[in-house]
Amino acid sequence: MNNNLEDAKRLLAQGHGEAAKDLLMDMDAAGEATAESQYILGTIYHRENRLAEAVDRFKRALQLDANFTDAAISLSIIYNDTGHYNEGAKVFEQAERAAMKKTGTPSPSIVLSKEISAKHLELGNLYRSLQRFDEAANEFLKASRVDPENVEARILLAKTHGQRGQMKLAQEELENLVREKPDHIAARVHLALLYYAMGNVIDAQIELQEAQLKDPGNRQVRMYLDMTRQATESRI
Repeated sequence: MNNNLEDAKRLLAQGHGEAAKDLLMDMDAAGEATAESQYILGTIYHRENRLAEAVDRFKRALQLDANFTDAAISLSIIYNDTGHYNEGAKVFEQAERAAMKKTGTPSPSIVLSKEISAKHLELGNLYRSLQRFDEAANEFLKASRVDPENVEARILLAKTHGQRGQMKLAQEELENLVREKPDHIAARVHLALLYYAMGNVIDAQIELQEAQLKDPGNRQVRMYLDMTRQATESRI
């Protein structure tokens, strides 16, 4: 396996995108480009919002390996996000055909939905770490629409709404999530914390009490419940 590729992946994981890019470009110059190296370059350009260059790299990855599912998905996402729906549909079909060749997968459509959702989630987390909350919320919304079972995306969407000062939207998102998935402890805890932050201690306690009934041994739930009770006592 190419050492430059492994070094680039390690640098990228450590947040050194420029250094990773330099190593990958060295591979290009030496005629050692692979589908994976092109895909990683495309991912770096996508994060930098250099979409034309990202498209070129994802296309190159698919030229080197027509069954490289990640590159096809990433290319499809860019096409759809920029309004090139026909091109996006064609690439998505290519990704779906590649997924069919994988063994042990339940359904190509299900697999692709989860993979696309995960990529939107990854991009949303990047934007959120940069405090670009509008873009982060947009990515989390896309992730949850592609895969409604992606609860993490919905919770992060609500948290990002809160960071933008849109507390009502955050509340609606979490209340809908709890209504759909009443046994999901993390959703109830985040709703309770939102209520608490909004000064609604009673409703926060109700959510935490419900969470405790469903998971009596959860130490985090018990800690937050004690915190809200102390807040109530201090106001009496």
